[in-house]
Amino acid sequence: MKLSYRDRVILIVVLIIAIIALVAIGLIRPTIKDINTDKSTLETTKQTWTETEAKLNQIEPTKKRITEKRDNAAKLAEYFTPETLFSEQDQFLHKALDDNDMYVIDLTMTDPEPAPLDFYYENPHELSYNLNQHADLDGSMAKGLAEELREYLVLSERTAQDVATRTSTIQCRAKKEDLMNFLADIKEMDTTVLVESVTIDDYTFCPAEDAEESWTPQERAEKVDHSTMTIIIKFYSVPVPTAVDLGE
Repeated sequence: MKLSYRDRVILIVVLIIAIIALVAIGLIRPTIKDINTDKSTLETTKQTWTETEAKLNQIEPTKKRITEKRDNAAKLAEYFTPETLFSEQDQFLHKALDDNDMYVIDLTMTDPEPAPLDFYYENPHELSYNLNQHADLDGSMAKGLAEELREYLVLSERTAQDVATRTSTIQCRAKKEDLMNFLADIKEMDTTVLVESVTIDDYTFCPAEDAEESWTPQERAEKVDHSTMTIIIKFYSVPVPTAVDLGE
């Protein structure tokens, strides 16, 4: 069948349009796919940025919390005796011994070893409340007892922490008043030093009327108004926290 000129022109135009459409589809389809992929990547990136931004916003508060915890720990560590050498802790004691004329016969100190440091708390036990409950008109007595019980329950559930401890055994000779002054000085030390026991060999401290005539002057000086004794003292130590490197 012979096509007219008009038909041939129309056919050519249709073929050109079909070729252009096929080329366009071939080019557009990958582009659409890339666009969809890019949209998915964009959403993922936005989510990642949101999470990262949230983490970045937590840096300063976290730094602040770390610094506060470190400062609180350092302040708490001030109440403990320093983690020092034996010679330094020996000097720590000797000032109180020398100031109170305690004549040291022997002084030993153990190596550091872990020991639990229990929490100090009161075990409330109000025997009279059953008798007084009818007089507790405003409930203040019951409220106070409940608060004490709450504190007891909280502290009694806590686990005791191990800290480094050293035990010093001091054998010495001293007068009664000098011993009491020494113990008072230890008590006033604002650190964790605990007098565990004091064993006095002569609780009378040998008053002058009990002195024997046969004693030499040196024996009288050592025994009259004096007694030998053994004092056991514990030192509790914790390491002092160092400054935290926060990358500043």
